[in-house]
Order: sequence, then C-alpha cells, then structure tokens
Amino acid sequence: MNNKINEEYWLGLIVDYLSGTISEEDKLLLDNWMDVSQENKDFFEQVKMIYYSVEVVKNKSEFDKDKAYNIFLHRIRTEENRAVNDNETDIHYNQEKQYTRKTLIWIAGIAASLALLIGLSFSFISMPGKLAAPGKVLVESPPGQKTKVYLPDGTLVWLNSGSNLTYYTDFNVKNRNVQLQGEAFFDVSKNPQLAFDILADGVKVEVLGTSFNVNAYGTEDYVAVSLLEGKVAVMDANNNELLSGLSPQQKLVIDKQTKKYELLSCDADMDGIWRYGQLKINNDPMSQVIAKMERWYGVNIQLEGEQRSERYWLTIKTESLTEILELINKITPIRYQIKGEEVTIRYK
Repeated sequence: MNNKINEEYWLGLIVDYLSGTISEEDKLLLDNWMDVSQENKDFFEQVKMIYYSVEVVKNKSEFDKDKAYNIFLHRIRTEENRAVNDNETDIHYNQEKQYTRKTLIWIAGIAASLALLIGLSFSFISMPGKLAAPGKVLVESPPGQKTKVYLPDGTLVWLNSGSNLTYYTDFNVKNRNVQLQGEAFFDVSKNPQLAFDILADGVKVEVLGTSFNVNAYGTEDYVAVSLLEGKVAVMDANNNELLSGLSPQQKLVIDKQTKKYELLSCDADMDGIWRYGQLKINNDPMSQVIAKMERWYGVNIQLEGEQRSERYWLTIKTESLTEILELINKITPIRYQIKGEEVTIRYK
C-alpha cells in the first residue's frame, strides 16, 4: 500500500465504490491502486466481504458517511485508551497516530472496521502476552439505528437501537456463546453439535437452531424472550437452573431481580417487527413510550411535571419525532420542546 497516502483514504474509496457513489476519477485511481500489488487486491476483497455481510438500517433517509467515519476514528481511540487503562491491548500506533491497514483490520476483529463507516460499531481487544487467546469482538448498534449482522456461523442477528452484542474469536470453533445488552432478533443457524447460548442480564437462552427475539435493555426491570420458530430453553445464568422451555408463539417474561417469570402466548413476529422498521407501542404507559422513543430516535427525553396513568397504542414507521409528539398531543394534550437531541415534555 502506498505509504504516502493515508490508508484511511483507500478504505473510504472502497466504500464509495461498493456503495455506488464513487466518481469516475476516484474509480480510476482505485483501479490503479489495486493493480499495484496483490496485497491491495486482497485488502479490497476483505473489505468487500464485510460490506456485503453487514447491513445497517436507519430511520433517517440519508446516511452521513463523514460523520460516521469520525465516529469510527473516535471509537478506535476510545477503545485504545480504555484498553491501555485496563492493561488489555497489544494494538500499536505510529507517532502520527495514523492507523495502518493491519491495525484497522485487527481492531475490528478480522477486517470488520468497515462496519463503522456504515453506522455499526465493531471493536477488537486482545490480551498482551496471550496472542493465541481468543479475542473479544463487540458489535454495537448506535441509538436511532437498527443493525443487521451475520455471525461467523451464518446466524443472522438484528440489533435494535442502543444495543450491543459480544462474542469471542473462537465462536463457532469451541462454542457459540454471545452476550447481549439491549434487544436483538436471532435467526440461528442449525448445528446439533454446538448449542447457541445467549447471556442477557442474568438470563441464559440456549438453542440449536431457531428464530426468536430477546429484549434485555439495562433500563428495563425484566428480560423477555419471544419464540417465533423452533424451541429454546431459558435458564438462570447464575446457576444454569432451567426456568422454562418455549414453544413457537410463546413469550417468557423474567423479573431480573427475583427471577420469577410468566409464560404467555404472543405474536412473536410482532414482538420482533422493529427489525422491519416499525416500532409497536402496545398499552404502554408514558414512561415506556419515552424509553422506546429515546432508543428509536436517538434522543434524550425528559418528562416534567406530574406523572399520569394514560396508556398508549401507536405504530411508528417513518414518522418523525415531531409527528409522533403531535399525535400524542392529540391523545393527551402536552407541551414539548426539541433542542437537538434534548427533548422535554409536559402535560398541559
């Protein structure tokens, strides 16, 4: 790779090419660069593989690539500082703080750094002195976005906004273990020899191959598992005690503190409909409506004044935050103010 040109530039050019936004001039430049060496061709193929295996769905109609790329660089620096503080890194940077291709690939977990360019946060941290030890891969879906990602075993995972998924690089070799914070819909590839285990806020879900939704946001006092197809077993992650098995169209709601649970009939596809760009608000109090809208729109909402007991039924598709607040205003009159990502609401 030409050391006189920032390696980040080539990554951006490849993204432009794959997304169909590259200019003729830049395309010619990229073609010439690829002809320089097999190494450059291999890098292009690595990036292309990731580009077509990661998809991000946003509420907004346009994607700000420059902003996402700045977030990407900030995320890498944040992970670098965090890892140094925790004494858990062997990632090195040169004196100009330019990120080499190898570093960009390594830090993201086998070339996954591209994901940040299209709105997905991917990071990788390895342990010093233990190069053979499995590395940790963290996938994050930023507020206001939904992320679709394929795991190494072919499992498809949709991450709802403000959620993250963690696994290690020995995934699909010795185990298929992941950790979830937030909400995700899983379409698990079948492997009778290797169970797929999800740890989510004190709850463990074990499957072999099935489709289901897990809601485990840290701000909620419960974990909910809704099964669309197949079978799953839900356990207490602390002692592996079986709480309940689920059949299709059943939902298990577990209290995080007491581990008491309720098994309910449900429309599991509706519970996971957020992955198709729809947010269902079904008999929710205003506190729950606010929590869902914060994640959906990527904002902070403050409810001022008296708290009331009204419940709401809404379906949000492509409507803006202002449109939804106006709709709520027609149901129960409110005053609201939007300043950037800060929103205040007060009942009239």
